[in-house]
Amino acid sequence: MKMRALLTAVSAVFFTVALSGCSSSTVKRDANQEFPLAVNSAQPALIFPISLHGVPGDTTEVGLAISSGAVGKYGASVISGQQLYSMVGNLSWTLGENMRRQVQNDKMDMTGSAAKYATELEEQMKTLTGKLKSLGAIKDPNYDFKYVIVLHVDSASGMQLPFVKKVTAFGGVFDLESKKIVSYIEKDLTLSEDAVLAQMPSEMNTIIEELITKPAA
Repeated sequence: MKMRALLTAVSAVFFTVALSGCSSSTVKRDANQEFPLAVNSAQPALIFPISLHGVPGDTTEVGLAISSGAVGKYGASVISGQQLYSMVGNLSWTLGENMRRQVQNDKMDMTGSAAKYATELEEQMKTLTGKLKSLGAIKDPNYDFKYVIVLHVDSASGMQLPFVKKVTAFGGVFDLESKKIVSYIEKDLTLSEDAVLAQMPSEMNTIIEELITKPAA
């Protein structure tokens, strides 16, 4: 117990330093897209079920905490599909990986080898939207999402400290009508094992805000 307390104290110091100096993010936006995105209670965006690789704790609990945090911040403007994670299979992370690859190649559309994942997303969105309507999360029986927020969290490279995990969150907003990535983010996060249920919702809300709002002048 004494050793764990000592390690926790040491990790807390590193965790504080990491939060103050090591967190970084990169955001890219489609030059032809107007911001902020038209996301509101009448035209909500969907948060596609998120894979949480490398995140400490019970990922189901963390995922639901992220959902609750999004509802608390955005109300009906953003709908989380995290409770439907089991329905999407590997697409929860392969989609984010392919969006990342496209953006790294300076492409904001899902073409070439990425095209099949965009097609899979379109098909999956029909299923998810139908399920959300049946659950009452979407009241308008004729509503179809325009924007879907696709995020993936993966373990970061480098030294890991006891009781602290470094991960990278990446992904973006995909326009289902234009078939384009309209905004993309990559952000390094340092998570405390003891505070992850409070920290992850806050971190993900910040990421969503950066993706949908107008960039600072």
